[in-house]
Amino acid sequence: MSTTKRVIITGGPGTGKSTIIDLMKQNGYTCHTEVSRSVIKEELAKGSAQLPWDDLSGFSNLVFDGQTNQYRNAAEGKINFYDRGIIDVIAYLKKDNLPADALEDLAIHYPYHTKVFLTPPWEEIYSMDEERREDFATMNTIHEELIKAYTSFGYEVVEVPKSSSQERVKFILAHLGVE
Repeated sequence: MSTTKRVIITGGPGTGKSTIIDLMKQNGYTCHTEVSRSVIKEELAKGSAQLPWDDLSGFSNLVFDGQTNQYRNAAEGKINFYDRGIIDVIAYLKKDNLPADALEDLAIHYPYHTKVFLTPPWEEIYSMDEERREDFATMNTIHEELIKAYTSFGYEVVEVPKSSSQERVKFILAHLGVE
């Protein structure tokens, strides 16, 4: 009997995570899109202040709720790929020196695969947009906070090489013993 695997692909903004997720989906894998971008779009449309640049704590709670819903809706008995995980919320709060204790206590109840795949800062592919307002220096800080947060929860952080999107997918699948 196969078990459900929940695999996180994380990294700073604009590092190619969503492209990898899209390719995984095209290859028939169950994929869960980035919650934070959806929340930003929804909150902008409502004229809300619960946005990462106005109210990171409020925004983080919305994202955490969305990610726990994604977690619970995993396809049973299959590999599920996630564009960011619950621990990302904690890393972002810590980046801004905001309290994350309550979320840390909750996060331990949502275990993922022991290997977390991290896409590194890559200036050549980075671009800002309406939902991605962080500059490249901030993205580097986020990268470091993600490493700290995931390792503090006992995950093995595996850096995905800067290569074509197809090669990145192959790299991740090889590390998972798939294909």
